[in-house]
Amino acid sequence: MIKKARNIILNVDQQQSFTRLSGMLLPFRCLKTLLFLIFITNLSHAQLSPGKLTQSHSKLEGLSNCTQCHSIGDKISNQKCLACHKDLNVRISSRKGFHASSEVRGKDCITCHSDHHGVNFKMVRVDKKTFNHSLTGYELKDGHKTKPKDCNECHKPQNIASATIRARKNTFQGLSTACATCHDDVHQGTLSKDCATCHDFKDFKKPDNFNHNKTDFALRGAHQKVQCNDCHKQEVRNGKKFVKYSGVASNSCTSCHKDEHNGHYGNHCQSCHNDESFARINNNPTFNHKLTGFALEGKHGSVSCKKCHDKTFAGRGKFREFFGKKPLDCKLCHEDIHEGKFGDDCKKCHNQNSFKLKNTKTLSDFDHDNTGFVLKGKHENTDCKSCHKKALTDPVPHKQCLDCHTDKHNGDFAAKKAKYPDCASCHVEDDFMPATFTIEKHNQSDFKLQGSHVATPCISCHKTGKDWKFKIPEQKCNNCHQDIHENAIDKKYYPEKNCETCHTSGSWASISFDHNQTDYPLEGGHQAVNCGNCHFDRSKGLVVQKIKGLDRACNNCHKDVHGGQFAKNGLTDCASCHTFRAWDSIGFDHDKTRFKLDGEHKNVDCYQCHKDFIRGTENVRSFKLGKFKCVDCHL
Repeated sequence: MIKKARNIILNVDQQQSFTRLSGMLLPFRCLKTLLFLIFITNLSHAQLSPGKLTQSHSKLEGLSNCTQCHSIGDKISNQKCLACHKDLNVRISSRKGFHASSEVRGKDCITCHSDHHGVNFKMVRVDKKTFNHSLTGYELKDGHKTKPKDCNECHKPQNIASATIRARKNTFQGLSTACATCHDDVHQGTLSKDCATCHDFKDFKKPDNFNHNKTDFALRGAHQKVQCNDCHKQEVRNGKKFVKYSGVASNSCTSCHKDEHNGHYGNHCQSCHNDESFARINNNPTFNHKLTGFALEGKHGSVSCKKCHDKTFAGRGKFREFFGKKPLDCKLCHEDIHEGKFGDDCKKCHNQNSFKLKNTKTLSDFDHDNTGFVLKGKHENTDCKSCHKKALTDPVPHKQCLDCHTDKHNGDFAAKKAKYPDCASCHVEDDFMPATFTIEKHNQSDFKLQGSHVATPCISCHKTGKDWKFKIPEQKCNNCHQDIHENAIDKKYYPEKNCETCHTSGSWASISFDHNQTDYPLEGGHQAVNCGNCHFDRSKGLVVQKIKGLDRACNNCHKDVHGGQFAKNGLTDCASCHTFRAWDSIGFDHDKTRFKLDGEHKNVDCYQCHKDFIRGTENVRSFKLGKFKCVDCHL
């Protein structure tokens, strides 16, 4: 029985509920009965075990210790494992570490850690090459991933804080994720313990995560270009190299920089300087310059300090160049371009707002009349530099306007210099416009203004485009006026398109054309008729000229009031009854008709016999009666 019991092989990894014994399947709880029989046979030191326990569990050898790990009639209990491995139980309960990861969670301990395989059997078997360290809750990045050649470089006893865990052999537990667990604190406790605030895992020497602007001293301007060790010096502390990063004095510029002014201007350097460059002075420094005895006014307020404070006097420098200098006149800094000709008091003509501007108070002080050129009109308000391009005392040509001003007329009057020697012939200093060129002056030119031309604005003739033009070579009407008779009148009636053949400058409607030159002399009433009545057709809303080849028949111009009673072949010969002097019938001889007037008929009014009648929509008088018997008219 004992021999058979020793041959029982318990499949611990599978933890089956049944045990094979002597070729028979027995319930696992029958093991109690078997153990009892063994004990009563006094078989001392006999054990029912599949093999020796591993060295770490060797203290549990013996039949009396089976229930330390095994529950009778049940599989290996995880609770019994974790009851011994208390520190691991705490981490699993806290959901920390590898045993709380998705890779292990829910598995029985026996799945990975079986025993009874001999004293030298390793219950913990880890493939270091393929192990996913991220499952522990601590991912290996950059240097942590590439630099250690073996896990034991980190997982070594001296890095484990717990003495209990440190006493174990070949354990991977007990390490903290804090950097100081493995690395020396080179800052010796002067900075935060969270090294990741400044460093990453790539290169510990380069604090790539550090942001100086989150400290009490944000880096601005030139400070951004300064090397760290220029401010944070290296020293030896506690026998080790140490760089001081905290506790560096920064409340004043003089904490790091030497005071070049030796305390003369206090400790508030920002009143004049900025972080961009110590040599660059603020345009609007808060330094009260009045304390020096020289208040900065006008342009002096915006001039760079270095412009004046450049060690000019005696090499004193340090912005005290003018100490003891009195009086502080302009010539200390500025060159007298007038070479003393106007004295030393520059303020007589200038102020500090602009050297180019004269003081309004001194306009009466400087008498420009003494120069031989009296300032009048707009010249009085002109900036001196507009004329005096160089030194104000240099001679300036001023005999003619063109000495300073551009000829706006582009030489149009150059050929007439005797009549118009200068701009002053037409213009004055008060304003360039309006011109003083009168009609009398214009009549001295080659084109006298007459009639309507007297009232015509200059711009109508002399500015037809963008520029004024006063030199007009041909002074013909059609230079300014449109020739409306183009191709309508025979050239022999107005040779060379000379409008003055018919028109005058007094009135365009006044025409002096001699119609007798044509083959249709004007007689009687025709002499008083306006030309346009016959030669301009306005019937369709448009003015159409009809001059050449105009038909001379009366009814081309006049309406046939007789309704065509006297028409022959469609034309009525009005002249057979009427004359050009008047429209009356003085030229009509009734005796030439078929009814000769005799006796009392001579005294009868025409309209008593010739009655009106309606033809169409018009009232027409009947002249062709066709009835000549007495009874036709008399009852």
